[in-house]
Amino acid sequence: MPMRNYSEANCSVKTFCRMCSYRCPIVVLIEQGKIKKITGDKDHPVTKGRLCVKGSAILDLVYSPARLLKPLKKVGERWQEIDLETALQEISQKILSIKEKYGAKSVGVWKGESIDSIQSDICRRFAFAFGTPNIFSNDTLCAVSKHAAVKSVIGSYPTPDFQAAKCIVIWGSNPLASHFPLYNEIKDAKQRGAKVLLIDPRKNSFAKFADMYFPIKPATDGALALGIINIIIENKWYDEAFVKEFTIGFEELAQYARKFNPRYVAEETGISQDDIYQISKTIAESAPHVTYRVGVGPEHHDNGFNNIRAIACIGALCGCTDRPGGDMLEEPPALNSLVADVQGNVEEKPIGAEEYPVFYNHRREGHSIRAMDAMLENEPYPLRGLILTGANPVLTNPNANKVERALKSLDLFVVRDLFMTDTARLADYVLPAASFLERSELIRGGRPQSISLTKKVLEFDSCQNEYQFWSSLAKKVGIGQYFPWKDEDELNSWIIKPLGLSLEELAQKAEGHIYKAYNYEKFHKNGFETPSGKVEFTSDYLGKYGYEKLPVYRPAHYLSGKNKGQYKFILITGARQSKFNHSCYHHIPRFKKAVPWPLLEIHPEDAASLQLADGDLVKVTSAKGSLKIRVSIVGQDNILRGFLQITHGFDEVNVNRITLDDILDPVSGFPAVKSVPVNVTKISEDTGCH
Repeated sequence: MPMRNYSEANCSVKTFCRMCSYRCPIVVLIEQGKIKKITGDKDHPVTKGRLCVKGSAILDLVYSPARLLKPLKKVGERWQEIDLETALQEISQKILSIKEKYGAKSVGVWKGESIDSIQSDICRRFAFAFGTPNIFSNDTLCAVSKHAAVKSVIGSYPTPDFQAAKCIVIWGSNPLASHFPLYNEIKDAKQRGAKVLLIDPRKNSFAKFADMYFPIKPATDGALALGIINIIIENKWYDEAFVKEFTIGFEELAQYARKFNPRYVAEETGISQDDIYQISKTIAESAPHVTYRVGVGPEHHDNGFNNIRAIACIGALCGCTDRPGGDMLEEPPALNSLVADVQGNVEEKPIGAEEYPVFYNHRREGHSIRAMDAMLENEPYPLRGLILTGANPVLTNPNANKVERALKSLDLFVVRDLFMTDTARLADYVLPAASFLERSELIRGGRPQSISLTKKVLEFDSCQNEYQFWSSLAKKVGIGQYFPWKDEDELNSWIIKPLGLSLEELAQKAEGHIYKAYNYEKFHKNGFETPSGKVEFTSDYLGKYGYEKLPVYRPAHYLSGKNKGQYKFILITGARQSKFNHSCYHHIPRFKKAVPWPLLEIHPEDAASLQLADGDLVKVTSAKGSLKIRVSIVGQDNILRGFLQITHGFDEVNVNRITLDDILDPVSGFPAVKSVPVNVTKISEDTGCH
């Protein structure tokens, strides 16, 4: 039975927002097939109808006059409209030509964060069926390093149990700007009496809601975490029974942490000895009801992986793992896999897997930074074709100039998007994609161990959803047998079949289907999903690849590197803006008017040393290049002296033109985009710059 088509309806439909990675429940009011209004779902027990500023702009996105609605082909330096069938036919012929000349592995696919869902593995299925291991995504830059680091300690990545928490530690994150649902849950927890601690180099907009804010030097998170561990162990504030029965490596961790005495940690991090003790005591007194929200901030350094391992050890040491108010370890749903039957089609590993095996083992993907080398230098072998959907690496990947050169060098570059992005401008073909309101997808989240279905409420001709595109292309390149489902509804029905639940039944569950009631302390029966079955303060798994078994802290490159004296400042990039999601939504006029371009945030004393006034034009220079930008002199307590901040995602001033792609974490390969050595010089006014 097909899902209902709302294209001619007069009704309200409950579905989910997708303006960020969190899916807030929404109600879509439809009149004569056109969306008239969107509100939050007041009946939902978690979000209670609350929407952020991004959620208020869904109609600006869907009905934007700037949307791509026709396929485009580049002819010379100009774009020409082309019908969809012809575009797919030409693309498939060029893909097959590359395969014949270089082999299937020389064609890659790249999946963006904007299409992330349970069914997004459909592009992975296409790649494996075609015969290429080269699947890339935003995961080379976002979240996976911290996920793999935490997983190496406790076996899986936890969900914060804000409902029962007595203490919430926000570490390198700004949920008010980036993930509004999390902010609301934290605010609700605080009203119930939970203490909220914020650790961040910048006094971001969330700081006003925290009980305590601790400014920390970038990339020194591991030193602070090990200092907290040292104090907790010295005072015997840890959960001795839990540590004895359910962990390994405690003695080694305790011995290593002794060097992280309060004096050393204070010098390294910039946090006072008294505050380090206060953080430790607050966590210990609240344990085991302590949960953590670690953002991407700590992972964007050349020592990020082990720093986050150290943070993960704190909660486990205090017995907070899989306990009420701590870190919940959710069990995934039993679903049919989109890749299980096609993985055997590919024997080789993707680009970057040999250099970063831990990243590969965690995501089974290639490394996008190494992919640029394969495009430009044919190493380890040529990567000549790429299909990219819902991503914008020119604005989000480091060393944007190199990214542009690499993408321009391809024999075939196809981009699918809603808008003509900086990345799409480099493509041979640009195909219009379906927005989240034009797709029916399976999603996780909202409530623990639940699964939900988004509703397709409108459609535009030629704007294919993910299954339509990959299945139609598969048929044209001779692998159509791997895509037997008639449409995305039939695909979704097949995916959830093991749950014993029909798609129609799931569609009726606006709050989502809880596939299994959550149980705490599963480790008594099941242990942890680590090689030893216990929490691993020391990791033989990491040791076998030549990495440190302990979460060893090594000072970041900017503290000990050869260029330490060459650059005066350290640039942090990527602070979140509430109106944007990375490079998304800059086309929305009211957002663009409110925040037309990024600014260089600088401490007042640093500005005075350069004789800068608010709004002055400066040149910021790194080892990769320079850019012009205007100055914003922030408050004394808003940023540390010697550090600067520029937000990414703006095409007018693309900060990734000066970020580094050759200083990487040795385990995850994540770039140090939040600790970039730079110099700043004041320049005369230039009418070509804002």
